[in-house]
Amino acid sequence: MKKTFLQVLILLLFVTAVTVPAQAQKSADAFSFIISSDQREHATPAFRTHEFTLGGYEAIKKVGKGSFMIVLGDLDPPTATRELIASVLGKNYLWYPVVGNHDTEVEANTEYLRSMNRGPNGLPYVLRKGPAGSEETTYSFDWNNVHFVILNVYFDGKSDRGGDGDIVPELFAWLENDLKQNKNPRVFVIGHEPIFPFLDMDNGTVRHLADALDKYPDNSLKFQRLLVKYGVTAYFSGHTHCASYSSVNGLWLINSGHIYGQEGTFTARTLFSHLAEEVEKQRGKGISQAGAIKAFYKADDKEMKKFVYNLGFGNVKSYKDLTDEQTLTRLSEYYDECSKGTAGLEKYSKLFWDNTEWRKSTFLRMNVSENSAVLEIYRDKGFGGDYALRHTQKLY
Repeated sequence: MKKTFLQVLILLLFVTAVTVPAQAQKSADAFSFIISSDQREHATPAFRTHEFTLGGYEAIKKVGKGSFMIVLGDLDPPTATRELIASVLGKNYLWYPVVGNHDTEVEANTEYLRSMNRGPNGLPYVLRKGPAGSEETTYSFDWNNVHFVILNVYFDGKSDRGGDGDIVPELFAWLENDLKQNKNPRVFVIGHEPIFPFLDMDNGTVRHLADALDKYPDNSLKFQRLLVKYGVTAYFSGHTHCASYSSVNGLWLINSGHIYGQEGTFTARTLFSHLAEEVEKQRGKGISQAGAIKAFYKADDKEMKKFVYNLGFGNVKSYKDLTDEQTLTRLSEYYDECSKGTAGLEKYSKLFWDNTEWRKSTFLRMNVSENSAVLEIYRDKGFGGDYALRHTQKLY
């Protein structure tokens, strides 16, 4: 009898020793993780070149992908992000999604993100799921001595795709309860929208001012005070495409920028080559140059209007003020001058780069140990996929 008991005990100890490390998949002490955001359609196969999100993911692999990645929203379509992560960082690479505003625009995209955290085969290590209506898109998990909280800021108290970016009372209450139960000494909270937007660290541009969580100042102030009260180390966000960081009342507010690559499909040089190819193709069908450019342009084409606006054309305050007729006229002028030789192309390239407000593609790497957390900010040096370490900041 004693022998049988001893054999069973040895067997149990052996099983425990084998299964626990496999289940945990956590480093014993120090670890690192990646934060990226706002790749959108630039993760799809149509943009699988170094100038877009692919270049950013390849740079992540080069600097070290760490234990996992948090993707800070606007994955639409999320299937493209999953495919790109699998192809570059590995099929078994762990990543945690955050809901962005564009992810809520299509029910199928939101449902895909829900399904990643549904049931017993959902995201690993999740401790607490969100409030009713956001059970799968709000959640928290622990990694070593750090507690992570992922917020869906588009939860309106009933639906997980029901509102503007906001910390509604139901989400606030859930978060406070989660922070009360936390036993770890360090906390990172993550949501798609910043508490308030900061200027981009390189070119000083700002987006979504008074149109992020600060659109609802009472709620955003309560949210910030809650994070300070519970000693949260940092709140990470995306949305603005502006990489920035600042410590406010001991709370680090860190915006990851975007990993979109180029913020537009075309530069002055690349658009000309596409237009020239289209004109040549249409001429073979007996269509004039003007007709070919018109065929290339789609009605109310946001991309082309932004391009024309960045060339400094017209006396309008925004690309949104350009009409289709104005845009086509300016595109034709641009094509005519560039067709005459390199001088025209150089002129428009200079105009484009002088006027564009593209923010450089960015990702973050956090290196965490028991007594320190160091933020590394990597940025694309020249909009071509060549990333370099831009800044290092110790958070504690």
